[in-house]
Amino acid sequence: MFKTLALVFITNLTFAQIFVGVRGGVTGSTMTKFALLEKYTPDFKLLPAPTGAIFAEINLSDRFSIQPELAFTQKGFTIQESFDVGGDNALGINIPLGGKVSLKNNHLELPILAKIKLGDPDAVHAYIMVGPSVGYLFGSRAVISILNIFPIRTSLGTGLFHRAEFSGVVALGYEIPFNNGKFFMEGRYQHGISRVLDVPIFQLPVRNQTVGFSAGVSFALNTRVKRV
Repeated sequence: MFKTLALVFITNLTFAQIFVGVRGGVTGSTMTKFALLEKYTPDFKLLPAPTGAIFAEINLSDRFSIQPELAFTQKGFTIQESFDVGGDNALGINIPLGGKVSLKNNHLELPILAKIKLGDPDAVHAYIMVGPSVGYLFGSRAVISILNIFPIRTSLGTGLFHRAEFSGVVALGYEIPFNNGKFFMEGRYQHGISRVLDVPIFQLPVRNQTVGFSAGVSFALNTRVKRV
């Protein structure tokens, strides 16, 4: 049974149309808070950041495909206060009058998404994507601004956070086919499944949340084969 399924899958890949492409855009991210942290920290506001990815889209049928990606995503949050937030708060960061602090965690991610096309795939159409993503944290820093100027960048290392992150992704977009390729625009939401903070003893339920908008282009590597 397993050999039969594997043979069917390999056969589909052999005759599948494959696109490769790039996308770029912006994201806004924050972290979830729990009751204890909610009491001692200011509000987390969305952190705006750039994002980009390269990907391959493997069409298994006219309307269904698998899309693995290699993406860069920056996650974190922003705190902006009009009063002094002392260093004894839960974050341990002193935010002066009119100051702002942004936590910026840099991730390389590998989403593997199932894509369903809605409408005629040869005309302008919508699509939805859903699937898991695994990420790797490779850098973390805090940027502190006084009166929104004079930014001070402080490296935090990665010891406060789990390096690996598992999350779920859902996206909705539009594609515009042309010649041997297609242009697309999409919005996506990503929710962390694994915990972010690596704190001894306590397993704090803090997770990343990210929304984003991106646009891109992809090109076919081979000609679509019509299945009989």
